[in-house]
Amino acid sequence: MKILEKLLQEASLQPQVGTPAKRAALKAKLSSSGPAKQVANGMKVSEGEDQVIDAVRVTVNGNLVLEDQGRLLVTGDLVVEGNIIHEGFDYSLLFVGGSLKAKNLLVHGEVVVLGDFTVQGVAWTYYNDYSTYADTLTAKLVVSDDREDAIGKVRADHHLVGHSSEIGPELSKLLKKGLVDEEGEWSYTTLAKKLAKQEDLLP
Repeated sequence: MKILEKLLQEASLQPQVGTPAKRAALKAKLSSSGPAKQVANGMKVSEGEDQVIDAVRVTVNGNLVLEDQGRLLVTGDLVVEGNIIHEGFDYSLLFVGGSLKAKNLLVHGEVVVLGDFTVQGVAWTYYNDYSTYADTLTAKLVVSDDREDAIGKVRADHHLVGHSSEIGPELSKLLKKGLVDEEGEWSYTTLAKKLAKQEDLLP
C-alpha cells in the first residue's frame, strides 16, 4: 500500500512504468494482502477522488466509471463485468497491479496494467496528454486516437493508431453505423453514454 500511496504523489506514472523493465520492477515490489472484493451495481470514482484497494482480486458487477481527476489503484487483479468509462477530458488514473479484464474501455487519462490486459470488445484510448502502459493488450478492436500508447504487444483483429481524421474512415466501417461518420468525426460523449448503457460498439 505504501508503494501505491507514493504513486499518488506523482503527476504522471510514466517515469515509473514507461518501460517493460520498470513495470516488472514495480510489479515485483507489489503484494496483495487483502481478500478478494466484490463490488455490486457498478463502481464510480468521483471527481478528484482517490481510491486505493489492497485486494488480491476486485470484481465489479457492472461498469467502472472514472470522473475527471479520479484515480483508482488496485494491488491485485481487476475484473470489470461491464465497461470501463472515463467521463471527461481531464486527467484520470487507472492502475492495476495484476491483470485487468473488461467488456470495453474508453479512456482519456492514464492506464497502467502490470499483468495481462484483456478487453472483450473495444479498447479505445483518446488524446495525447497521457498514455497506456502495459506489456500486452488483447481486444477485438484497439484504437489509439491521437495518442502514443506504450504497449509491448497488441493482439487484436484491428489495431488503429493515429488522428481521427486519418483512422476515422476505417473506424466507421468497423463500428456500428452512425458512431463515426465517413469523414472520421465522432463524439467521445456519445460513445461514453452508449457504454454506460452497456450498448455494443461493434456490430
